[in-house]
Amino acid sequence: MHNFEKLIAVLTEGARLVIDKPVHDMETLTDDERDLANALLMIAKKYGKFDEDGSGIWAGYTPAKENDNKRIGVKCSNCTLYQGGDSCAIISMKVEPDGYCRFAIIPDGVVAKK
Repeated sequence: MHNFEKLIAVLTEGARLVIDKPVHDMETLTDDERDLANALLMIAKKYGKFDEDGSGIWAGYTPAKENDNKRIGVKCSNCTLYQGGDSCAIISMKVEPDGYCRFAIIPDGVVAKK
């Protein structure tokens, strides 16, 4: 059992994940990436979305105008947790399609080499 699977098992015991909009592209992730995405979703479900009250886990969100890596594909709109518009499954603040955070889960092959 992977460490992420253990974390998911602990967090999901007796819980059911419910989010406003479906998370996309989970099928394109590797097993470890999928485990990480699920763990982040369950943490957000259990404790609230990141940065929700300003005292939780820092998501390190970078707005589009400051994202120097968007041209190679490092951006919210390529992240599995992005829900479209200004919504993310795990971050409480409004996000931009060309922004990114430290939790970005982007499928292999989407980010171009520099």
